[in-house]
Amino acid sequence: MTHGTQQSVKIETLTEAGKTVEGAQCTLTNDRNGIVMRSGESVSVRRSGALLNIECTQPGLAPATGQAISRVNTGMVGNILIGGVLGAAIDSGTGAGFNYPSWMQLVFGEVRSFDRSGQTGDQPLAGIRIGETRLAAPSVVPPPPTAIAVTPPPVAPTPAPTPPVAEQKPAAPPVVAAVPPVVAAVPPPVAVAPPPVAPVAPVVPPPAPRAVGARVSMDDLGALLPAKP
Repeated sequence: MTHGTQQSVKIETLTEAGKTVEGAQCTLTNDRNGIVMRSGESVSVRRSGALLNIECTQPGLAPATGQAISRVNTGMVGNILIGGVLGAAIDSGTGAGFNYPSWMQLVFGEVRSFDRSGQTGDQPLAGIRIGETRLAAPSVVPPPPTAIAVTPPPVAPTPAPTPPVAEQKPAAPPVVAAVPPVVAAVPPPVAVAPPPVAPVAPVVPPPAPRAVGARVSMDDLGALLPAKP
């Protein structure tokens, strides 16, 4: 109630050889706030009974990390004496009854603990080394791959798929048209006249020799002539 809820804190960063490095980026966090500042400066933080975590970074150096432990200040003791339990409850709830170290020196590559009870007045507090940090490995970006023109090998033409062979069915026997037998037309019989038969002349016996001086009749002469057809 007498100190308020805010406190001024100074952060200083050193190398392992003890050289002061100013301008490093520092982040301070506790259960009530988070603050970003530069080393070598002072900043106002919210009082709390929880730890104040500090981390400072500088290119080319391992991080400097610290933990600040708060302690009950004289204001809370006075409030307990004056206000009793109610005053103590108010200071505890608001964080006003606690103090962090007011000046802390962090070292790159180390983790340090800072306890308010070990600080004399407002003198710088070196703290106690409780660990170490390492420089993060630089991220190596591989060079872009060189484009190499690659001629693809010739692609053999894909043969056309062979159509499935249809099931062979037995061939139907050829249809033979019934041809009626050719019957040669027989011409009607032609009447052939027999060759003319020469009439056979009747054999007429030669006439008996006539006596000289006998008379020849007409019948006799007709007998000598050929027969009429």
